Amino acid sequence: MIMKTKLIIIMLLSTLLALETTARTAVDRIVVISDTHLLAPELVTPGSAIDRTDAGETKMMAMSDDIMASLTDSIISIKPSIVLITGDLTHNGERASHERMAQYLERMSRGGIQPLVIPGNHDCNNPYARRFDGDKTLPAATVTREEFAQIYRDYGYGGKSQRDTASLSYCCEPIKGLVVIAIDSNMDERNTLTSRGDSADTYYNGGRIKPQTLQWVIDRAEKARRQGKRVIAMMHHHLVPHFDREDQLLANYIVTDHQEITTRLLQAGVHTVFTGHLHVTDAVTMHDATTGDSLVEVATGSAICYPFALRVATLENRDKTLNIDTRWLTSTRNCPTLREQGRQRIINSTPGMAAMLSNRAWDRLSGHMGQLKAMLEMDGGKANLPETPQQTTQLVMRHLNEVLTRAMLAVVEGNEQRQDIEDIIGQGKQGIRAMIAEVMPQQADNLWEFFLNDVYPKLEPLVRSVLEDRNAVGTASESSTSDLRLTVTL
Repeated sequence: MIMKTKLIIIMLLSTLLALETTARTAVDRIVVISDTHLLAPELVTPGSAIDRTDAGETKMMAMSDDIMASLTDSIISIKPSIVLITGDLTHNGERASHERMAQYLERMSRGGIQPLVIPGNHDCNNPYARRFDGDKTLPAATVTREEFAQIYRDYGYGGKSQRDTASLSYCCEPIKGLVVIAIDSNMDERNTLTSRGDSADTYYNGGRIKPQTLQWVIDRAEKARRQGKRVIAMMHHHLVPHFDREDQLLANYIVTDHQEITTRLLQAGVHTVFTGHLHVTDAVTMHDATTGDSLVEVATGSAICYPFALRVATLENRDKTLNIDTRWLTSTRNCPTLREQGRQRIINSTPGMAAMLSNRAWDRLSGHMGQLKAMLEMDGGKANLPETPQQTTQLVMRHLNEVLTRAMLAVVEGNEQRQDIEDIIGQGKQGIRAMIAEVMPQQADNLWEFFLNDVYPKLEPLVRSVLEDRNAVGTASESSTSDLRLTVTL
């Protein structure tokens, strides 16, 4: 009997020790979403106003509430410890949309999940907050930065967080041993609103981190590292260029002085940053050649844009890694064909992209068209140059429509899927050759040789950086990071 009792005690102790070991090595899940652009249903009365606005968007704006409801269902089913939302929570900063978002976050919270938010450029002091009333678009109340913090007091801005006095940045420890630093990268303090008595409506969507905020972030990160804790950061704007020359071509999508800021954050022990803003699901690594250290930025696409991505990161408590996987919302409660409709939105956006490229080219060349025409016709040929921006767009669409669509889909779906990149590049070259032949038929062969030998070599690094998910193409620091599945060291 005594032996039997001892055996039972030993078995119980072994079980308890096993349970303790399991607890120490258990994983925590983190879900990351971005750019939900929620538009509260009470701000929409069906009619031509919402239809016109929604029709010109890649975002499924009119369905944003339905998408957020289904996304909340999915997140609750995943059962993460925390959810990070990296800005642009609302369509245009409408108070009603923020209050609606808070309801969804409360639903997650009731399920034992801790949501944490950071504002995006759309969320505060937005002069373009609107409601859609039949055929009319009317002003709606927006929120100040202080009101934003009050609405989301339970989702990062409450008493459990340390707050930066110079911005809407904060720091908290939602999982024991893991410190989350939310960095406010917005410039909406500069916005002006006629509804508040200003002479005009102005809106700043670029990004920056104030010097005092940067120092505050560094101090928090260094303190956490000294205490042996892991650190992740989140912000809205990009910190590291996701393709070569992003800081030149899309300056509003990346914070100013990004190189210096990245270096200082890395030195402080920040190795992983989650971002959004560009509506592209992409990851990039910045390597420090001197120390061999690296910082990975993980950008998540818009929750209301194809392919409707969300990140699921698994934090291994027994080591310092974060395994990041990407999932997609494929349908909603009211739309079983969400993915197909969203993909078609991307395809339908190609003419708008062509118009943007054409208008930029026209702005640069319009004052020199006469001179360019005379130069092209020096040898007696005729140059059929476009005479308006609209004709330029039509020229581009005739020859590049399909390849632009393919390139857009390749980028938004995740570059490592390698959707016949060489074929896309080849098709793009042939489209340009056809444009040259239409504009200057007598000199087409000579101009094509000039393009291949003198123009394209300068463009190729940028083209391959975008389409092949490569950074610093052709340099000693060239790198490539998986967009959809990756492991980062904290």
